[in-house]
Amino acid sequence: MKKKILAVAVAGAFAVPAFANADSSVTLSGTLQTQIVGYGSYTDGAGNDIDSNVNMADAGGVMARGDGAGPNRLTFDVEHDLGGGLTALARYNTDFNVANARQGLVQRDSYVGLAGDFGTITAGRQATPYNTAGRDQMNATFLQARTNAGRAGPLGGLGNGSFLNNVVAYSNDWGMVNFAGGVVIDNNDDSDSALSARLGFNVMEDLEIYGAYTHADDHSQVTSFLQGINPNWTAGDARLGKIGVDWSQGPWSVMAEHERIDIETLGGNTVQDTREYFVQGGYSMGQIDFVLSLGHTDDRSAAGNDSDYVGFATKYNFSNSVMAYAGIGYLDDDAMDSGNGDDTTSVGAGMRVSF
Repeated sequence: MKKKILAVAVAGAFAVPAFANADSSVTLSGTLQTQIVGYGSYTDGAGNDIDSNVNMADAGGVMARGDGAGPNRLTFDVEHDLGGGLTALARYNTDFNVANARQGLVQRDSYVGLAGDFGTITAGRQATPYNTAGRDQMNATFLQARTNAGRAGPLGGLGNGSFLNNVVAYSNDWGMVNFAGGVVIDNNDDSDSALSARLGFNVMEDLEIYGAYTHADDHSQVTSFLQGINPNWTAGDARLGKIGVDWSQGPWSVMAEHERIDIETLGGNTVQDTREYFVQGGYSMGQIDFVLSLGHTDDRSAAGNDSDYVGFATKYNFSNSVMAYAGIGYLDDDAMDSGNGDDTTSVGAGMRVSF
């Protein structure tokens, strides 16, 4: 009886706003995933021997054991029809763990905005246009390129698969051309605000060529990222660029991407100077997808810690909302074993449910 009363109360709480304004909608969506991975042994960058082990976690990488860079989220999207072709937008998006429960919810992107024939303008915490360019079919699994080799990692929100505070973004499509641009306002000094943009060309129905760039010199977010590595670094510059192509035809798909990452401290110390190369091919056979990923990181810094990645996965799509996957990944990283280099292989499987 108590459960029924609670259910009626919750339903009423959500129904009242919708009843009060028929031109408004609130959508709850989300994704939950976990995986079991058998990790191989290797010697890490500090010379510590990491034993092989079977772990349950949400994402991570071939060497990165844990829940980092996962897909899990709960998202609230709000739309208000303002008339005259205008729509007001709002989003609140959270992050959490499934396999190893994190206390509380961590914020992903949260913003307000306005959409119309002119395009879409949003303001708040959100992904940069650079982040939204390019698609890895195994993203947010242990086989994702951004935690292995071939694509830049989150980099404190500057790279792939993360978010930045204080972003004002604009996006629109004009026929075959799509564009997104953003300003990352620096509340400490507005003259240090960062710029990010993405430009794509749908040259034919199943072929897109795109490029993206982020320029963040002396931005406080760069400083936060650098101080997470070395507390003595007080400022720095970051410049990231990528070009890519995304093609599909029938059951076949190919995505290829090249990135250049340059990050240095105010004193000119090189923190990251890499060229990332990533190629991924897919073949769909009914509900089954086969995905092959190849990645290479060319480290141009004095350390010269190159890395190579190969991953193969099979995905079974129960529906558009439920997917299971299994695969194997190999990573050779010159930074391991105190700079002498080491490699390892991991095998795993997982399941993702969206709603």
